[in-house]
Amino acid sequence: MATFISKAPFRKKLIAAFMAVTLLSILITSYFSYSITSNILEENALKLTQDTVVKTAQTLDEKLSKLTVVMMTFMISQQFQSMLKDVSLGNHNQYYTHWTNLDNVFSQARIAEPLIQGIFVSTPMGEFYPLSMNRNRQAPFQDTDLYKRVASEKRTLWIEGHEDPLFYGKQRVVSLVLEPIADFPLKDVYVVVNIREDGLRRLAGTEEGNGGSRRFLMGAGGTLVCSETDPLVTEAAESALVQEVTREGLTGYTSVNKDGNTYLFNYARMHVNDWTILAIQSKDYVLKDMIYVKWMIVLITLASFLITLFVSGAFARYLLKPLQKLQRVMKRVESNDLTARFESLQEDDLAQVGFRFNRMLDQIVVLIDEVKGAEASKRNTEIKALSAQMDPHFLYNTLNVIYWKLKLKQVDQSQTMVVSLSRLFQLGLNKGKEITTLEKELEHVRLYLELQASCYENLFEYSILVKDPSLPALTVPRIILQPLVENSILHGFSSMESGGRISIELDSDPSAESWSIRVEDNGCGMEEEVVRAMLQNRQGKGYAIGNLIQRLQLYYGGKARLQVDSHPDRGTVIYMSIPMKGAETDV
Repeated sequence: MATFISKAPFRKKLIAAFMAVTLLSILITSYFSYSITSNILEENALKLTQDTVVKTAQTLDEKLSKLTVVMMTFMISQQFQSMLKDVSLGNHNQYYTHWTNLDNVFSQARIAEPLIQGIFVSTPMGEFYPLSMNRNRQAPFQDTDLYKRVASEKRTLWIEGHEDPLFYGKQRVVSLVLEPIADFPLKDVYVVVNIREDGLRRLAGTEEGNGGSRRFLMGAGGTLVCSETDPLVTEAAESALVQEVTREGLTGYTSVNKDGNTYLFNYARMHVNDWTILAIQSKDYVLKDMIYVKWMIVLITLASFLITLFVSGAFARYLLKPLQKLQRVMKRVESNDLTARFESLQEDDLAQVGFRFNRMLDQIVVLIDEVKGAEASKRNTEIKALSAQMDPHFLYNTLNVIYWKLKLKQVDQSQTMVVSLSRLFQLGLNKGKEITTLEKELEHVRLYLELQASCYENLFEYSILVKDPSLPALTVPRIILQPLVENSILHGFSSMESGGRISIELDSDPSAESWSIRVEDNGCGMEEEVVRAMLQNRQGKGYAIGNLIQRLQLYYGGKARLQVDSHPDRGTVIYMSIPMKGAETDV
C-alpha cells in the first residue's frame, strides 16, 4: 500500500487529499449533528413525557381527593352518624332501618363519583352495603386481607388492585379503607370503598400507548396498583430503579440500559396517597425519525464526495501547471541541456521554486567551470580517500564485540559501547570537515581506547597526559591519534592476554614552533622489516600509520615528522612532531 501511494502521481495525491479532508469534515460534522439532535430529541421526549406524567398525577390527585371528599360527606350524613351512634350503644333494634336509610346515601355517593364500584361498612352490629349488590357471605370481612391490613396498620389505607372478596362477580377493584370519625367512642367500624380498577387505569392513561410511552401506577410497597400484562411494564416494576423511586417517593426522569436497549423513565409522586405514576418508553421509538436523518447524512456525504471529486480535479490541474512546467525543464536538464530555464507569469510558491531552480542552474554552470580548474579538489579527494581507509579497522571489531555481548545478554555494556561508538563517529566525521581541534581528537582517541578496552577486557590500560594546557585549542587534521594507538593494540598486544600499557603524552616546543605526540606501549615490538613496511604502507594487516604519514605530508608538507622506535620484546615508541600552524582551514 505504501509503495502504491509513493508511486502515485502528485496530482492524484492532491485530489485524494482534497477528498480525504472534505469527507472527514463531513463525517465529523454529521456525527456531531446526529449526536446533538438525538440528545435534544431524547431530552425533549423526557421533558414532554414528564409534563404528561406530572399532569396525570395531578389529575389522579384531584380525582382521589374528590372521592375522599365524597366519602367524608357520606360519613357525616345524618343516616350514617345515626347508625354509628346505635353501634356505639350496642342498639341492634334499628339495624334494618339504618340499612334502608343508608341505601339512599350509598346511591348518592356512587352518583357523585362514578369511579366507585361499591361501598361496604363493617360494624360490630352488622354489615351495611347497597341493596343492589350481592354480598359474598362466604368471605366474612374479618377473614379478608383488607381487614388484616387495616387492623395492623391502623390508618386510612389504599390497597392495590385485587379481586373484590366482599361481593360476587370477582370484579378487580382498588380499595380505600377508612375508619369513621365520631364524637363518641367506636371500635371495629370500617368503611371500604371499592374503586373500579379499569376506571382507575383509564384515568391514569395506563391503557394508552401515547408516543410509545407506557404508564403504570406503583404503590409504596413496590407493587403494581393495577394489574398489567405488558412484559415490559412487569419487568420494569421489578427493577431496582423503579423500586427505589417508589420507595423514596421521587419525581423526575432518567434513562437506563436493559438487555442492550435504552429506555427512558419518567416518574411523579402523588400527594393524596403514597402512589407513584411512572412512564417507560424505548429510546429507539423516540429516535425512530432519526433514520431519515441518517439517510440524509448518507446522501449529503455522497453528493459532497462527487462534487469534491469534480472540483478538486479542476483545482489540481490549475495548481499543478507551474509544477508540470518545472518538470519539463528538469527533464531537459537531465538530458544535459543546462540552457533550459523555467518560465511563468505567476508568482506563487511553486513558481518561486522554478525561479530558484533557474538560479541553481546558473550556479551549477559557474561551479562546473570552477571545479574544472580547481587543483584543491584533487587534494581534498585524496585526503578523504586516505581517511576512509582507517574507519573499517575499529568499526569491524567493535560491532563484532557488541554483537557477541548482546548474544551473552550483556545489555548495559552493549548500550555503553553503542553510545561511545556513536560519539566516536560524530567526532570522526566532524560534520564533513577535515580540520578539527586537538581537544576533539583527544576525546576521539579516548573513546576509541575505551571501546577497545571493552573489546579486549583486561588486555591493557592507558593514560593521556597533556603537558601544555594551551594545546587542546590547536587545529589539526582529524583522526591523527587513533592510528597510533591502533598499532599498539592490534600489533603490540597481539600475543598478550593482559598487562598491556599505552602512554600518550602531548607537549609543546616553543623554540621550534611545534608540538609533539609521544605514544609508547609495552607490547611485543616489531622487527625492522615490519617497521619499514608500516612506514611505507606496504603491510596488509590493516595498520594505518602509512596513511597517516601521507596525510601529514598533504597538510604540512615536510614540516611534520613521524618516527617509530621498536624492537622485539621491548615495546614500541611512536614520536610525531607537528608545526603549530599550517592546518587552519575548513575548521
